[in-house]
Amino acid sequence: MRFHSIARALLCAGWLVLSTTGCWTSFWHVSETDGTLEDSMLTYSKLVRWGELERASLFVDESVRPEFIAISDRLGYLRFTDFDLGPVDRSEDGSARVTAVYRVYDVRTLVERTIVEEQQWDSEGHNDWKVRPDLSGFQSALGMEPSG
Repeated sequence: MRFHSIARALLCAGWLVLSTTGCWTSFWHVSETDGTLEDSMLTYSKLVRWGELERASLFVDESVRPEFIAISDRLGYLRFTDFDLGPVDRSEDGSARVTAVYRVYDVRTLVERTIVEEQQWDSEGHNDWKVRPDLSGFQSALGMEPSG
C-alpha cells in the first residue's frame, strides 16, 4: 500500500510540474524579449520553428501580416526539424537583413526539404523590431502560388 501512495504522489508532482511549466510558456509575449535586433530575430525564428505562428505574427510588419497569417493556416503540414540564422547584414539606415534556413518535412509526403527565408528587419522605435519575411519558400513548400 505504501508503494502505491508514494507512486501516486510522484505522479501528481510530475503532472503539476509539467502542467505549470506548459502554462507558463503559454503566457510568453513579444514584450518579454529584450528588444534587441538579435533577440527579436532569434525569438521570431524559434516561434516559427515551433509552430507558434500567432505569436510569431506579432513580430511581422503589418504590411505583410495578412500574407503571413494566410500561410500559417497551412503550415500544420510541415514539421520543423531545425533552423539556422545566417550573419546579420546591417544597413546604414538602421535596417538589417538575415537569412533563416529551416529544415522541414511534409507530413503528407514525408519528404524533407530546406526552406530559405530572407528576413528584412526594421526598427519602429527604440528596440521595437518588425520583420518583413520573404514567404515564397514556405509558399512553394506548401504548393501555394507566391503572392506578388
